[in-house]
Amino acid sequence: MINELFQGEVAMKIAVVDDEKRVAEYLCNLLQNSKISSTYQMFVDIAKLFDAIEDGEMFDLVLMDIEWNKKENGIDFSEQLIQLCPKALIIYVTGYNDRFSQHIFLKPSNLCGYLVKPVDPELLEVLLHKANEMVSKLEAEKLVVQQKGVIHAIPYSDICYLESRGHQLIVHTYKDSILCYEQIEELKKRLPQQFFQCHKSYLVNLALTRRITRSSILLKTGEEIPISKARYSDTRTAYFRYMNQII
Repeated sequence: MINELFQGEVAMKIAVVDDEKRVAEYLCNLLQNSKISSTYQMFVDIAKLFDAIEDGEMFDLVLMDIEWNKKENGIDFSEQLIQLCPKALIIYVTGYNDRFSQHIFLKPSNLCGYLVKPVDPELLEVLLHKANEMVSKLEAEKLVVQQKGVIHAIPYSDICYLESRGHQLIVHTYKDSILCYEQIEELKKRLPQQFFQCHKSYLVNLALTRRITRSSILLKTGEEIPISKARYSDTRTAYFRYMNQII
């Protein structure tokens, strides 16, 4: 389903994830009647969401139910989700506010909001507007490169890292890798400060950093990017500077 698109907005791809079908259908109905444009898919089985992402689906926003079973919950699932779809924003939805309100910040996720069931349509609308502004901003910021005569405008938020191989440069995104004939030093000038050269052959998106060691950066995607000994200290400094800017 897709709503009317308003000027300045992007049509967000939303996953509605709840093991209660009636609740998921209710949320989908709210999305259908929202003023914020979106396409959406409903998942009552968390495994099917992960399967869809592994098959190539990418979501801008996930409405994630927290209460699932005694062993796992939506907070655990969101931690797994950012490994597969690191740019997805999360709005938690729960009927147990007292049980989970203090836990939502304990595990990594791109938290965008928190809603209590039954979901208030007006509060959901406010959070959808907030999410759309965030996604629209990210979509507007793009790196333009040329591959075999074809122009690619790649959103910064889609880029995991850039790799230099001789006279070629590979832009690694979530979905694919784009080969172009650019110098890494020249491309670095066209990218924002969230991209840092941690190695003579690599520019990494600091926004996707999960952990930094003396020899590598582990990304939220699970990929490991080498850090040269000479750039280790500067890489850590750049990362903490970036984190201070976004907090």
